[in-house]
Amino acid sequence: GGLEYLEFRTAGAPMDAPLPMLVAIHGLGDEPVNFANLVRDLPVPARVIVPRAIDNYEPGWSWFPLRARDPDVEGLAKGMVIATDLLAESISSLAATRPTQGKPVVTGFSQGGMLSFALAAQHGDLWSAAIPVSGWLPPPLWPDKKRAATMPPLVALHGTEDPALKYPKTVACVEALTQ
Repeated sequence: GGLEYLEFRTAGAPMDAPLPMLVAIHGLGDEPVNFANLVRDLPVPARVIVPRAIDNYEPGWSWFPLRARDPDVEGLAKGMVIATDLLAESISSLAATRPTQGKPVVTGFSQGGMLSFALAAQHGDLWSAAIPVSGWLPPPLWPDKKRAATMPPLVALHGTEDPALKYPKTVACVEALTQ
């Protein structure tokens, strides 16, 4: 699909073993090598894919051009759709070419959390679960009832004191998706 990524296996799993796939999406200004450290020591065997964002940003990378706090929610959503579609295409290709058990699980932090929401809402049939961390989904990307019916189970994690992505936005997003 055109994305660069880091791939590794946890718990000493062999390369050719059929494994569950975990897709871990980093946040703004990070890179796969750093973000991978958060999941490298998972105690269960898994194939972990950590894609690299598409645009340079300070010392790391960014998935979309507008920040989550930007008042241009429509522009933010448009940038997210580009990244979401690219991720869905790339991960579908990887899951088809790797010995994978079941559908991948997607997780991410901050921008990666936002994309975890977006991937679940826009490409729900690709995932067995989504676990966004400190992310939210802008209202223009909230799925209609038909698309929402294909969403995988979703567990959203978000601290109430997050200074970058405000907790109430995530609460509103989760309530809308629950409906």
